[in-house]
Order: sequence, then structure tokens, then C-alpha cells
Amino acid sequence: MDSVAVLILDVLEVLKNLPRTQKTAFVGLDGYIDKIQHPVQYQKEDGNVYFSTLSDFGQKISAASRQSAQVELFTQETKLGGNAPIMANALAQLGIANTCMGTLGYPDIHPIFQDIDNSCELVSVGEAAQTNALEFNDGKLILSELSTFNMLDWESVKKKINLEHIRKKTRDATLFALVDWSNLPFATSIWQGILDDIVRYQDLTERNFLFDLTDPSKKGRDEIHAVLDLMKQYKDHGQVTMGLNENEAHKLYTLLKGNGMENDLYAKGQYIFDMIKIDRLVIHPIDCCLVFETGKTSSIQGRLIKHPRVTTGGGDNFNAGFAFGMLNAFSTQHCMILAMATSGSYVEFGQSPKINDLIDFLSIWLQEV
Repeated sequence: MDSVAVLILDVLEVLKNLPRTQKTAFVGLDGYIDKIQHPVQYQKEDGNVYFSTLSDFGQKISAASRQSAQVELFTQETKLGGNAPIMANALAQLGIANTCMGTLGYPDIHPIFQDIDNSCELVSVGEAAQTNALEFNDGKLILSELSTFNMLDWESVKKKINLEHIRKKTRDATLFALVDWSNLPFATSIWQGILDDIVRYQDLTERNFLFDLTDPSKKGRDEIHAVLDLMKQYKDHGQVTMGLNENEAHKLYTLLKGNGMENDLYAKGQYIFDMIKIDRLVIHPIDCCLVFETGKTSSIQGRLIKHPRVTTGGGDNFNAGFAFGMLNAFSTQHCMILAMATSGSYVEFGQSPKINDLIDFLSIWLQEV
């Protein structure tokens, strides 16, 4: 039997009998209102034909140079967005109660975030950012208005929250997920503050910490090294995992290596892992998953979704699935299966899966391998 099939069978067996966990999590720190949109290439009597690839859309934009152009956008849906809210909701759907801190509307939380599962406590520190996500068959173009983040450092965050309440709520949290570092100008300050004023204050050493930088290319090399050094400080309090999609892995490699010419993703991942000196590096292209640990590299082929319902948020659901596996003491390879299944189900059906949805997705995947 194929090794992927064996892993899927293992996960299915455990999921079908998995007791509801009492473990909790903390997720932060962003929040967006997302418009999921498709650029119209041309119209037909029976409906719109959309640009299918980023390159085709890019040619349309390039052709407008020194002229002008209009692009019609079809809005598929307007939904809650942001790495933190999407991941927090995905964790809640899988049964992990959590506290989500982010820019969810201020002073009142925006109604769109009320769609998040009620086992997730929302703590808002500012107005939501705005995103137009232009989706194509081969990727997406994210256009974001981020001015709400410009004055958001740890001192301003503390003025808008009840720190003692957060400490109490997260006292027993076994997962801290800190995401969207690249889009927050003072994210390093916030992550340092969470370490000093919450994590160290509680003095626990059995936690999982999951970091997701998002696209690091807008940050300078000094800022990159500073946040990587900060991530290593979290190792005193538990296991540290960093997640990257394929594009982010290529860009982080270039930022760390300088003029490195290596093209192989495995080699790039190994170089990044050796440089950052954390417990685990996870790289997730759209069709597979790579995990680097000390003395061990794991690679598993995933199930490619040929006709995605939505792609924005796929990485956040991947992170939720991997974290769910860690919190339930699954092996690394089983965590990889859970992560790809959670992301795949979300991308295919447009909503974060519950356990039964995950079982259904895994059962279909098993038939195909």
C-alpha cells in the first residue's frame, strides 16, 4: 500500500474516535475584510469569462501602459479575512477553543467577524484592514489597504486590551500562533511584548508556538534577522514551528542567502532551517508539504484541488490543521496529512472543515491514492 494511503488510514482511524480536547490556543494579530474577486476577461450571453491565470491578467495590465484600461471585477463574496481570524475560526471548527486578538473593528467588533465560531473569543485592537483578493487558477493577487496597522505597536495594543484577562484566558493555552508579521510595521514589537508580558509571565514550558511571517520581501534583512532571533527566544517555553508557502520560502531564502542561486526547494528549505535554528520548519506548496526537523526531512504529496472554490485563506487552514495535529500529539507526518486535508477541504468547498468534513475529505483522498 502507498505510504500516503497508510498515513491517511492512520489519521482516519484516530479522528473517528478522537475525544474532544480541552486544549486551547491564542492566535494573533491581524484582521481584514476580504473581497474575493475575479477579473472579467470578456462577457458572453451566458455569463462572464474570467482571466484564468495571473500571466494573462498581467498581459492585460501591461498592454495598458501609456494608455488606460478598465477591468471589471466580479465579487464572489465578502468575508472575514486575515491570517489570525481565519486560522482561529479553522481551529474552532476542529474543536480547539481559542482567543483571537486582532484588528476586528474598534470600538465595536465588525459584524462580519461574528461568523467566527463562538468557541473563539474575539479581542479587537483596531479597525479591520481591507483586502481585494483577485483569484486565478494559478494563484492570487492580494491588494490590501493596511493603514490601520501603522500605529499598532505593543504599547498601543496594551491600551486597548485587558492584559490580566488575556493572561487568565491563555494561562493553560498550549498553542500560541503569531501570524502576518510582514504586514504589521511593528509586529516584532508586538511579538516581543507577547513573549515578555504573557508567555514569560505564565512561565510554562510545554507550549507549541507557530509563526507565519507571510511574504517577507517588504522587510529589510536586519528586520528579518531580528524576528528570527526573537522566535528562538520562544524556544525556552516550548516547541517552535515556522510555516512558509513556496513563494515565501523562495523569498526568505534570498533574503538570508543574498545572491544564492540554488533552485531546489528542498535545498532552500534545509538552508533556511539550518539558519533559523528552531524546532521545525514547514513549507507548503499547493500540491505537497515539506517539514524540516533536526536530522530529519519529511515530504508528502498532497491532493491538488483542480477547481478551487476559494484560495485566500488556504494557508491559514493549513496552519490550523497542522496545529490541531500537534495539540493532539500526532506524529509530524500525520500532522502534514491533517494540514493538507484541512487546507484542501477549505479550498474545495469554501469553508473551514469540521472533524466530519475532514473525515469525508480524507476518505475521498484515500480512494485516489
